[in-house]
Amino acid sequence: MDAHQRSQLFLDWRETRAVASAERAALSLGSLPDADLTVSRRYASRQHAHIERRRQSWVLVDHSCNGSFVQTEDEQVIFVRRGEVRLWGEGWISLGEPLTEESAIRFRHD
Repeated sequence: MDAHQRSQLFLDWRETRAVASAERAALSLGSLPDADLTVSRRYASRQHAHIERRRQSWVLVDHSCNGSFVQTEDEQVIFVRRGEVRLWGEGWISLGEPLTEESAIRFRHD
């Protein structure tokens, strides 16, 4: 198994962690209790988004009306609604609302 196949993506929100890996190549994010990462915030949809592995990359796919905000290592904030964005390096994701300390989900690669 090469390094790309072993790479993991960690998502941390409050006291909760979700991990995407070669064995678990997709994670669901939203306010539903059975989501892989349940985010109970006012603007988070029930099935807000998912993260999937594509070749050597992790991609956030937004399904919501309110969109998602993603900040990558270069500190650029990208807004995506019913679209997708590649997650690289380390950064932050906020579902349905601009990034704040309370709404931010941290992501990082290992």
